[in-house]
Amino acid sequence: MRNNGQIANSSISKGTIHTGLDPAAMNYEEVDAFLQMAYESTEFLKGIRTETRDGSKGTIDKIGVTGRNLRKKREGNPAGKQTEPVYQQVPYSVVPVTLQYEITEEKIRMEQRVRKQNIEEIIMGGMTRNFGENMQDLGFNGDMSTLNTDPDYDFLSIADGWLKKARSTGNFTDWSTLDATGKLGIFFRLERSVPTRLRSAGQFKYFMHPNTFSERLEQLALKDTSASIQIQILGAQKRINNYDVEEVPHMPEGAVLFTYKPNFVIVNTYDMIIRKTTEGKAAVTEDKRFYATHADGDFIFEEPGAVAMAEGVQF
Repeated sequence: MRNNGQIANSSISKGTIHTGLDPAAMNYEEVDAFLQMAYESTEFLKGIRTETRDGSKGTIDKIGVTGRNLRKKREGNPAGKQTEPVYQQVPYSVVPVTLQYEITEEKIRMEQRVRKQNIEEIIMGGMTRNFGENMQDLGFNGDMSTLNTDPDYDFLSIADGWLKKARSTGNFTDWSTLDATGKLGIFFRLERSVPTRLRSAGQFKYFMHPNTFSERLEQLALKDTSASIQIQILGAQKRINNYDVEEVPHMPEGAVLFTYKPNFVIVNTYDMIIRKTTEGKAAVTEDKRFYATHADGDFIFEEPGAVAMAEGVQF
């Protein structure tokens, strides 16, 4: 398993960009460097699991050993039970995506003349960070069943994200169906909805929009003026039921996820290329350069059963 901070360091250079009809894709080192930079663009993406594969479809393996496998040792006799690892496979299927952008030649000339900067490297850095931010946004909010009347249809309908998958494959709680007692104990309910055997899979956290956590603190402050509440209000601690809280701006308000961070997985392939052109009618008449990043991605959970979700939560 590889976290983004553990990807080998390498650089993305101007030479990574391919021009004209050159079909060459980026090499493995360039792809890893691009994805590292992209997935370091937000705090949330830094700790998730990323997988880069050769095939557009396949499975992610999770090897584990579970069950009551200990036996009393008897001299000269076998234990009577041979334990084998469990090879759990989670399917993935990446979806092609493209990020297109443009810049005027005048802007390039001005930056290089006045600021003495390599504008193409600056463009690549900004584009790469925007790619990471967009992947996080799509990772949470993507829904292929988005209506075509939605103003963000072209973006949201690219792929199904973690929230949609948590509703269908995780332990989902609909806030609107709970009585007053159930709503008051929503975080206890989320914790208990994850099978006990899976709660040791990693360091569990609550993930939610900053406003959702803020609203909870506000309600607690109105009811409780103890030092522990004041510490949370001052920002020294962000915890619920002794679990850390991670605020994710791209999550919708009222949605809460309870799982461990490496359970979020983004799968990409090495079939990636960054292209530019300074040719064609538009490039000549508008005096522009056009760039496009061609990549792909899928969003899955390593262990869907270790995810609890509530939607529509209010305090």
